[in-house]
Amino acid sequence: MLRILTKDFGKITTRAISARKLSSKLAGHLEPYIKSDFFIAGSRSIDIVAGSNTILSHALLRESLRHSAIAAYFTEIVDRATHERAADEELYTHVSDFFGWLSEHDANVLSLHTAILQLFSILGYRIELYECHQCKKPIGEEGNKFHMELWNVECEHCSNHDQTMGASAKAIKVLRYLNEHHFSESAKLHLNHEEWSEVHFFIRALLRYYFDRDLVAEEVFLALMRD
Repeated sequence: MLRILTKDFGKITTRAISARKLSSKLAGHLEPYIKSDFFIAGSRSIDIVAGSNTILSHALLRESLRHSAIAAYFTEIVDRATHERAADEELYTHVSDFFGWLSEHDANVLSLHTAILQLFSILGYRIELYECHQCKKPIGEEGNKFHMELWNVECEHCSNHDQTMGASAKAIKVLRYLNEHHFSESAKLHLNHEEWSEVHFFIRALLRYYFDRDLVAEEVFLALMRD
């Protein structure tokens, strides 16, 4: 079984018959994270990959453990957050751009966080980080909390819900930056340990709330990021 994110048809699940054989013409063209042209043959059940031509191999995403961990983590998020055969050209371009950038640069977790936040923006879950969703006043410097269900920040005067987590002014500023800038710009940020930990914890908490479970790739990802 092979799951492919396509520009015209969205995410599709296919079969690649005999692709594991060394003599197969498909061998080497169906590795994870490769960007390819595919020829798909329709069938009554699951469509079949009849041919593939590699456009970009993105080899570093398979050869480097840290790059592979980030790519696998992001791939699982995309897979869980999208539906079968729901075409979205903007989402496809975003995923393609991130893998292309990651394959040519150092593995950077803040860039991954940028890709995740912007992915959810494309899916219609853009985080409001400038004003309180209740009183509509600009967010101040202290006492702010993030409402997990509403994907909005609340000021210290309005925050009285159970499904909230504290958010420092510095973390909110970093999250705004990640939400609005390219991966390459996020990679240039220099955060102290406390700031980095809060932002990283926020992203993980957001994903856990959205998916209502831990990600399979998370354990390996976290282990490699700690090294």
